[in-house]
Amino acid sequence: MVTVRKKLGELLMEQGLLTNEQLISALTHQKTIKKKLGETLVSLNYATKEQIIEALAKKFSLPIIEFLDNVDCELSLELKTIIPKKMAKQRVIFPLEKKNSTLLLVMADPLDYRAIDDIAFNTKLRISPLISHESSILDAIERYYVEGADSPELLDLYSSNISADKEIQFSEVPKSEETDSNIESLYSKSKAPPIVKLVAMMIAEAIKMRASDIHIEPRRRIVQVRFRVDGDLRNIFTYDRNIHESVISRIKIISSLDITNRRLPQDGSSHVTLHDKEIDLRISTIPSIYGEKVVIRLLDQSSGVVTLQELGMPEEMRHSVSGILRRPQGMLVVTGPTGSGKTTTLYAALNHMKSETRNIVTVEDPVEYKIEGITQIQVHDDIGRTFANILRSVLRQDPDVIKVGEVRDRETAEIAMRASMTGHLVLTTLHTNSTAATITRLLDIGIPPYLLGSSLSAILAQRLVKRICIHCKVELAVDEELAVFMDSFGLPEIKKHYKGEGCQHCYNSGYLGRTAIYEYLPVSLAIKTVLFKDASEIKITEVARHEGVKLLFDDAWEKVGFGITTVEEVLAKIQLEESAVKKSPKKTAKTKKITKT
Repeated sequence: MVTVRKKLGELLMEQGLLTNEQLISALTHQKTIKKKLGETLVSLNYATKEQIIEALAKKFSLPIIEFLDNVDCELSLELKTIIPKKMAKQRVIFPLEKKNSTLLLVMADPLDYRAIDDIAFNTKLRISPLISHESSILDAIERYYVEGADSPELLDLYSSNISADKEIQFSEVPKSEETDSNIESLYSKSKAPPIVKLVAMMIAEAIKMRASDIHIEPRRRIVQVRFRVDGDLRNIFTYDRNIHESVISRIKIISSLDITNRRLPQDGSSHVTLHDKEIDLRISTIPSIYGEKVVIRLLDQSSGVVTLQELGMPEEMRHSVSGILRRPQGMLVVTGPTGSGKTTTLYAALNHMKSETRNIVTVEDPVEYKIEGITQIQVHDDIGRTFANILRSVLRQDPDVIKVGEVRDRETAEIAMRASMTGHLVLTTLHTNSTAATITRLLDIGIPPYLLGSSLSAILAQRLVKRICIHCKVELAVDEELAVFMDSFGLPEIKKHYKGEGCQHCYNSGYLGRTAIYEYLPVSLAIKTVLFKDASEIKITEVARHEGVKLLFDDAWEKVGFGITTVEEVLAKIQLEESAVKKSPKKTAKTKKITKT
């Protein structure tokens, strides 16, 4: 080692960067601090790192390699095997390229002949040294040495989507100025080409499969990626847990989240462009026992808002809803569980009403689709912009139509209902199972019957069921078991039904897309009368039946007969009791069997 150090000192003396006295002082000081000569010279302010690098480059006629600015390389598995990460960091070296029997090796100290000889002896390769700044090499090591990123399953996974990172464009915020080495490491790893490609491929594949959500779930040994397609989660692929931190960091960077915060849930957003599609991403992270889980919601902005005609609503019902939307005041409540398509229905209604003569204002959390010609306001509870507070302000903005994203409490419900009685048409949502349950829920949270009866115009309950794939749809005869089932529950008889056999278009699921099923309840005089007497869910349903209201299961059963969906899908999504008012079921063995399907 003494020979190497002496040569570096002599080289710097030859170029006038170091005096003999300074070299002797540095060698003496070096024995106490036990650092390399170059580091010792820098610590004593005898020379800078840049001066040493430039002197070495000039002496040996070597180009100075700048990794982050000028080099676009991918570190292959072969190069990682030749120069493991531990060796690269210890020696401050980086394997740039292997050409035949020659290894291009970038070094902070090209005079480290021991390293050159050891690598040449172990690999049987000729070493051609290049030079770069130490910080640049260490940054490149963190960026390109991503453990687990070259596993066979990952290589297979994105080989068919190798250009995904070039086709898909992220709206990414610039990296903040941080000095913490751990933060720098996270940023570097997240920029590694395999990680960039993996995240880009994941989102591109989800868009291709029409997925509404991406679930990235760390488990004991692997990370499972699942897509929600047509309402169901499907296992898509797994990757090694060793790279999960880098994947999460990449997702956090493109969604403006704090990459150093791994203990608390975070919410963010991003925007991607793939071919002619504009996709908004809503990202949610939450810590779990094996690492952070991420769910990405995909919202296709380029597809536009659907029309009322495209919702799958029965024609007579659609005309009734359109009549409500033409009224100058009143309240329409769309109800159903999370993921039942309520927001899509309300956006279709807003798009239907949009005109130059109407001032339409929405209060949403979050704003999912942007519609030209209406005012959309985002709720922020943490700064006091709650539904109730915004609603009070909106009422001073001369609105004609107000859409309230969700009624969450009595205060919001009362403000919305009073607005519907004073010359405004109000549209909102609620989480209940049926139209009758909506009325009882509003009464339960403290809304007076007189206010409910005066403000409420109609209630629309809905669910989403999967459509049979038109490419593999086959007709089925009604067997004895299904016939007994229909008779036991008093269901309208169907002569035939259908299913999908599974094909490449539906990824062998038998289903392709979803449609909505509806239950529409106008708040008639008979319903208002019940509000002040026996406002139980059963009584309201009986009155609704008497007035000819078609319940959820009735609409779903019609769609089975029309070949739109399957018996199994309807029984899985709708409670059979909701249509059992007409006739009490006779429990038979066969009936019990099919209801569990």
